[in-house]
Amino acid sequence: QRQMCIRDRVYEGSYETGVREGKGELTYANGDQFVGSFEKGLPSGQGVFTYADGSSFEGEFENGLMEGVWKYFYEDGQLYLNMTYKLGIMNGLTETFYEDGSLYLKGNSKNGKRDGMWITYKQDGTIESEELFKDGVAIN
Repeated sequence: QRQMCIRDRVYEGSYETGVREGKGELTYANGDQFVGSFEKGLPSGQGVFTYADGSSFEGEFENGLMEGVWKYFYEDGQLYLNMTYKLGIMNGLTETFYEDGSLYLKGNSKNGKRDGMWITYKQDGTIESEELFKDGVAIN
């Protein structure tokens, strides 16, 4: 374990041949923090990024890129958003939630763009609107 200050952040964790390797923490000057594992200097495996205000997001990295379902949380820890990534790009289901946990928005992304039906819900669970997308452009 060692500590190194780089620009506006401090890294505490393991190094191997001069690059981050294994578990570590990056703390930024503004109070934001990343805790996770590194492989060949890149985030790898499970990681958690916490903003100074207490809100956070967590998920898996593969070769430094976000992969699979990432969960975003309000400051109080309540789930705010589920977003699916493939090779660091939004691909798959996205769900956004009201602070009470009820579903607000649901839809799919393809290659980083909205694709298919996106549904917005009222807090009581009834549908507020539906919008059809193709390659990120509304088509209805």
